[in-house]
Amino acid sequence: MRYHFIRVPIAVLTVVLLLGTALPACTPFPEPDYITYTSGLPGARDIAVVRPDGGHAFILTDDPQGLSSDNFEPVWDPNRQRIAFLSNRDGNIEVYVGVASEDAPVFYRITNSEFDESQVSWSADGNRIAYTSEDHEGRRTVQHVALNELVPTAVVFGSEGETDAAWSPTDNLIVFAKLKENGESDGIFLRDPSNVNIVQLTAGPHHFPTWAPDGKSIAYVSTQNDGQKDIYVINVSALGPTSEPLRVTQDGADDYGPSWSRDGSRIAFISDRSGNADVYTIAPNGGGLVMITQNAVNELSVAWGPDGSLVFPSGPEDRTALFIADADGQQQLTSGATATFPDW
Repeated sequence: MRYHFIRVPIAVLTVVLLLGTALPACTPFPEPDYITYTSGLPGARDIAVVRPDGGHAFILTDDPQGLSSDNFEPVWDPNRQRIAFLSNRDGNIEVYVGVASEDAPVFYRITNSEFDESQVSWSADGNRIAYTSEDHEGRRTVQHVALNELVPTAVVFGSEGETDAAWSPTDNLIVFAKLKENGESDGIFLRDPSNVNIVQLTAGPHHFPTWAPDGKSIAYVSTQNDGQKDIYVINVSALGPTSEPLRVTQDGADDYGPSWSRDGSRIAFISDRSGNADVYTIAPNGGGLVMITQNAVNELSVAWGPDGSLVFPSGPEDRTALFIADADGQQQLTSGATATFPDW
């Protein structure tokens, strides 16, 4: 079975949302554990979903009008009913939200700028989206937008730039990497968009902050140790850090792409310590390292499922497939078109 999104003009969406009409429920997903991912090669990619057992796989953004577009990097909303993704279907790369149903699947264009957007993150209540854009000076900047207003607002004003935004899963807090004039990271910062205070959490070349499920810790990637990528964890509150940064990985290899398990007890990540990029898990205190994959090809990223399973794309870059790793071993979920950027 295949479902298609239909295009809703941004002006129409604005009227609908300002009138307070709720986005329709996502009826094709009676179970909350579908995996969404990017299907295809850059330039002609689509957003797809698949069950964890490999069944009921279908393309969401398949365009019946035959328009050429690139759709990629899907992210589930907190309720697993809507999918935010990036697409160039209207020119440059904008943020869209897809709402799938068997009768009238639709997608909505959320941003409307002259710049390319990236790095989408949902608020905990599912009513707002943060993303990275640019300003007219070419600086990267983190914006956030309420879905009932569609008026983008900068998280920081007057800085040299920001990137890597991530919204807290429990509070109205956004963490991001603040940039220096040369484009390098100046550290991880935090802000409540409804407040004026900007709180510095770390200082140094730090990127890709990722919240623990309880909203009390952040994992991030640092290159402060001779340029190699390491994963750190720091405890935080709305007022600032509540612990010193803890170096979780320290093996002389590149460790990156941290992803928290649903219970916060483990962090999955990618490491090239074996010669290829493989999936590992580790406790947030740096103990209990486990090698999950040992393949002759590279794993590109990793995400946790609700039952503690892991999903990751693996294979040559032009034909990766999705795999699941659980207590029973590894299972291939997709075949044919290249599969990347899974979110579960």
